[in-house]
Amino acid sequence: MTDHRTTGTDRVAAWMTRRLGSMVTVYLTVSLSAVWMVLGARNVLGFDPYPYPVLLFVGNVVQLLLIFVILVGQRTLSEAGERRAQQTYDDAQAILGECHRLQTLIDDRARLLNRGAPSGDELDPCDTAPIMISPPLSVEPATSTRNRRIAAWLVQRLGTASAIVVTAVVVAGWMVLALLGVIPDPYPFSFLLFCSSLAQLVFMFVIMVGQDVIGEVSDRRVVETANHTAVVLQQCRHLRQHLLAQDELLAAVVEQAVRAEERGPAGAGAPAPRAYTDRSSDVGSGSR
Repeated sequence: MTDHRTTGTDRVAAWMTRRLGSMVTVYLTVSLSAVWMVLGARNVLGFDPYPYPVLLFVGNVVQLLLIFVILVGQRTLSEAGERRAQQTYDDAQAILGECHRLQTLIDDRARLLNRGAPSGDELDPCDTAPIMISPPLSVEPATSTRNRRIAAWLVQRLGTASAIVVTAVVVAGWMVLALLGVIPDPYPFSFLLFCSSLAQLVFMFVIMVGQDVIGEVSDRRVVETANHTAVVLQQCRHLRQHLLAQDELLAAVVEQAVRAEERGPAGAGAPAPRAYTDRSSDVGSGSR
């Protein structure tokens, strides 16, 4: 589900999540790491011997960037869920509006049928008031603690393409300055790797909290959608009951007219229809 508020970088992050989020990526990563370790050993090619500093550095940087991609994916999924919930609410409101207009037509038809209905069999008015449902954004999450709000804030702030670009620029700038001797962190950039590993550790827990929050909000939206569907179904059943009652009364009126026609000349024995009156406030015994 696309939206005009979705930026190109968000779509790129979503594309990366779809392409990299597969077991094929897992198999390729394990295979490439194993081949690198074998070929980089001292007894083979020796370009990256144990403890494989180049492999560790590249893997650490890739992990750091992928964490921000995951955060972007979480934010995008959350926004897409909100748009779907709003669309479901709008659809339910439109259906209820059509039901209310159909109710007006049913009342008009009932008043016409009541003109020829036997005494005591008049139809009840379909006088149900318009049903209101709550919009999705007006319902607070089931659990909203301070820590969850902090995690949600971090996901919103760090789950952007700007965070990915800033991280890449900082890492590249650190490496260049370290190679030039401006920063006392020579290759393999031990302090940079330490900071990156610490940031990854913290962000992994933030991602776990974010997944929990997204799952909880998704469950809440499912309940809201089920409640809206139940309201629409109840209204449709109410209208169906009135339509069935009108069908029964219409069949009875037609049968009465046929019997009256069979008893005598055409129109001689048939009762004249009553004058049209507004009986919307009458309460009869017709079934709903």
